[in-house]
Amino acid sequence: MRTFKRQIYFFTLLSIIFCQQDVYRTVDDIKDEWTGYTSYQKEEMLSFCDFLFREGHYERCLLNSFQILYKFPEDKTTIVTEYYIARCYEEMKNYKLAQKYYSKVIEATDSDLTIHRAANYRMIYVDLTMGNLDVVLENTQPGKDPYMEVFRGYAYLKNAEWEEARISFISAQRIFNHPHYDNLITPIYQAIENVNEIPRHNRYFVFLAGTIFPGGGQFLLGERNNGQGILSTFGLMMLIRSWSKGENIFGGNRLLDIESTSIPLNKNYNYGNSVGSGNSQKLPKKLVISSSSIKFSLPPLIIGAGIFIGSSWKSFVNTQEKNKTLVEFYVEEKTKKITPGQFLDFPEPELVVNRK
Repeated sequence: MRTFKRQIYFFTLLSIIFCQQDVYRTVDDIKDEWTGYTSYQKEEMLSFCDFLFREGHYERCLLNSFQILYKFPEDKTTIVTEYYIARCYEEMKNYKLAQKYYSKVIEATDSDLTIHRAANYRMIYVDLTMGNLDVVLENTQPGKDPYMEVFRGYAYLKNAEWEEARISFISAQRIFNHPHYDNLITPIYQAIENVNEIPRHNRYFVFLAGTIFPGGGQFLLGERNNGQGILSTFGLMMLIRSWSKGENIFGGNRLLDIESTSIPLNKNYNYGNSVGSGNSQKLPKKLVISSSSIKFSLPPLIIGAGIFIGSSWKSFVNTQEKNKTLVEFYVEEKTKKITPGQFLDFPEPELVVNRK
């Protein structure tokens, strides 16, 4: 019996020892297991972030990306995550924040890396989208990079510098040396060739129309609402002036019908020096009546003339801006199917390297 109890104690002790060995593992074992778990978690988060971006859920992709940066701040994928944060902001048209993160990527990477070049292209493309044409021209010096030449060509195109734009696109086409880009660039050449067909307004003819007819310059420039406003205001001023004439204010008959009982209706009159008719009951033969109706008719006349002359001068000054708008509209219409975005086919970093 005692031997049986001893055996039970022995087996119990052995089981405790084995259990202790299973529970109290080494630090390296725990570290290896946790590393495997965090690596799996990181890959899952990156895959989910990649899925959200490809499906166009940019706000959710942003949140997931910031969680990755928070949980794995020193990981090698951090810079790629920041690139896609910039991409999300760009797609959401928050260009300032997009440029902020593109700048971080550019500063943290070498110039020969794919991610560095992609961030640089995207930075210039954002400047082009925002209309920072001088910045684009400054950062795209002529060279051997076809994408830079394309961005430069579009900047010249928007500035209506046709010959410079043609040279940039010719350079880009030569460097690309591929039929795909030939098909994209050829319509742009056609738009440049047809630029002389854009209808433009002659500023002197517009000014002449404005001096002949109130608002005529605005009507000629296609600014119908402005022309109607000028015409209506000028007509109102002339109507007020017609109402302010002396006859309309004081009446045409200044005296009562019977001379002996007449008194002037206008207080501002002078007798003059003419001799009376001899009848003391009558007023002098000659009455000199004066009135000050000019103070009522002069202000609307001055305002109307100011509107007339001012509108003519304004139409003369605005003609150049109107012609510029016509050119911009022409360029937009001709190139809306060949936008700079169609050239953004350069290699970009991937969140999931082995994505199928």
